[in-house]
Amino acid sequence: MTLVKPDVLFDEAQIARRVGELGREIGQSFAGNDLCVVGLMKSCLIFMADLVRKIPLDLTCHFVVASSLREQGAGSVRTAIVYSTEIPYEGRDILLLDDVIDTGITLSFLLDHIREHNPRSLRVCALIDKPGERKIDVHPDWAAFTLPEPMGERFLVGYGLDHAESYRGLPYIGTIPRPFPAPEGRTIGISRGGAGKGT
Repeated sequence: MTLVKPDVLFDEAQIARRVGELGREIGQSFAGNDLCVVGLMKSCLIFMADLVRKIPLDLTCHFVVASSLREQGAGSVRTAIVYSTEIPYEGRDILLLDDVIDTGITLSFLLDHIREHNPRSLRVCALIDKPGERKIDVHPDWAAFTLPEPMGERFLVGYGLDHAESYRGLPYIGTIPRPFPAPEGRTIGISRGGAGKGT
């Protein structure tokens, strides 16, 4: 696959500044609490690694992977937890890290899943929030960056965000032309490895 050079949307300095700000804000909000950070893999991996080092608290880190199957044309989405560590949610203060929140479908599913385990508190921090594409009324408590308008034919990559597993290692967040969708009626697997995938 020939890679397209992304247009820079948020550069390294902007990302570092926002991650530092988020770390301080989250540290103040959870001060004195037993914080459990849960990262939604794979795309939030780099964001998570940087953020936990900026939160001035002792904390534990855990990982979860969610996968969705969507029937093109029918518009139906089925979401499932396909991998998680043994996460001790009960009685803990949980910070769920997400990469890109757009439709809210996957996030809503994960929040319901975690609440079933009776955490003491549950908050969400996203790398990118795209409220203009929301289909379910869920909102992060923090977001590094907010894109209020739909991106149309652009697709987010870099800083952990991928297209077909490429671009993750870029030190900035950029955009490329949106890849062509699957043919009408085809069932496609969607894992939380990239951005802009109905999450």
